[in-house]
Amino acid sequence: MTNTTAKAQLLDLLIEPLKGCKGLYAHRQNLMQRVMRMPDLKVHDHIDRLKASHFPGT
Repeated sequence: MTNTTAKAQLLDLLIEPLKGCKGLYAHRQNLMQRVMRMPDLKVHDHIDRLKASHFPGT
C-alpha cells in the first residue's frame, strides 16, 4: 500500500463513524490536515489499531 493510499484509508476509517453528523465538513478538514502531517509509519500503525478494534480477531 502506498503512503498516499494509507493516509486516505486512515481518513476514511476515522470519518466513517461520523457520517451524517452536523459539522462534519469542518471536522473532516481538520482530520485531513492532521493525517497528512503524520509520519508514514504512524499512519500504518493507526490503521492497524483501528482495524483491530473494529474487527477483533482478524
